[in-house]
Amino acid sequence: MVKSVSDHSTNPQYFKGGYLMPEAVERNSLDYEGNDIDLQIGRRVRSLRRKDRLTLDTLAQHTGLSKALLSKIENGKVSSPISTYAKIARSLGVSLSGLLKEAEEMRFLLVRKEERRPQSSRKTPYGYSFESLGARWPNKSWSPFLMTYNPLPEAHTSPGFNYDGEEFLYVLEGRLEFFCGERRFELEPGDCLFVDGSLPHGGRAIGSQRCTAILVVVPRNS
Repeated sequence: MVKSVSDHSTNPQYFKGGYLMPEAVERNSLDYEGNDIDLQIGRRVRSLRRKDRLTLDTLAQHTGLSKALLSKIENGKVSSPISTYAKIARSLGVSLSGLLKEAEEMRFLLVRKEERRPQSSRKTPYGYSFESLGARWPNKSWSPFLMTYNPLPEAHTSPGFNYDGEEFLYVLEGRLEFFCGERRFELEPGDCLFVDGSLPHGGRAIGSQRCTAILVVVPRNS
């Protein structure tokens, strides 16, 4: 069983079609492969926070996340969904992709498929894993991701996330069941969806096959 570490973890907020997932889960609850991704992101968060001369208390006030959770993120002790990283990036004044990987100044960027790097474990409690497609592209107002949604048991509710921003989702392969507020959608390859990120939302693959999609995240300006 996954141990949640969110401030609302013991009293999750439910919505039609799913529930709000915690802001992070303990690393030792997950099956990790490859590089220690969470440690790398945590060090980046700490570096940016110290560069701005912010205390954990101040960052907690800006993000709405607890000081204890931010400390665990900085020390690589938890794994977080995109929505949590989006809140931190906005508070630190960087793009989401810029938070996930420091980038040098450039005016164009080519990313070969073998150069992509996962930004989450292949097995997470969120129902999806993701790769940043523009982690090396700096100072942009939007962040693209390659999403892989996993099949979940029929009785499993879809995890929901919310943050201050907007999303564009385009299905590449497989079938996706997606919840947005009280609405439910079934998407097939070629379908796309625009989402207000402040609404609880989330998705899961339909059937026994995984679903892949392109997700573009656009945090709102502070």
